[in-house]
Amino acid sequence: MLNYYRKEQRKIAMGLLSFHQKLTEYHSLLKEIDMYETDSNLHLLFWTPDGEQNIQGIVGIEVETSEAMILHDISINPSFRGEKLGFDLLNEVEKLYPDTKIYGTLATSPYLSKWKEHNT
Repeated sequence: MLNYYRKEQRKIAMGLLSFHQKLTEYHSLLKEIDMYETDSNLHLLFWTPDGEQNIQGIVGIEVETSEAMILHDISINPSFRGEKLGFDLLNEVEKLYPDTKIYGTLATSPYLSKWKEHNT
């Protein structure tokens, strides 16, 4: 299940984003969170797998139009890595925005390509 980020969840978001290789420094994390809080086109979504109670992942997207979005960030709790849960997370993003094509950044394009290949 996907839920939109709220400001009172800042520490949870920072914890999950800290697993992202490009965001290991505290100041980088703060800048990233601030960016999502101030730009109305940017959205952070928490992901809780079916049957679980705890948030296990986070995804950061930029909805440019009703037809295109950019995947900026995706991070899964390290305990669940290698189980293709990131693919499940992206499947839910796709369900939430069914008519919107997902594009990647330099950092997220390789993972996005693996997801697309997995789904064909």
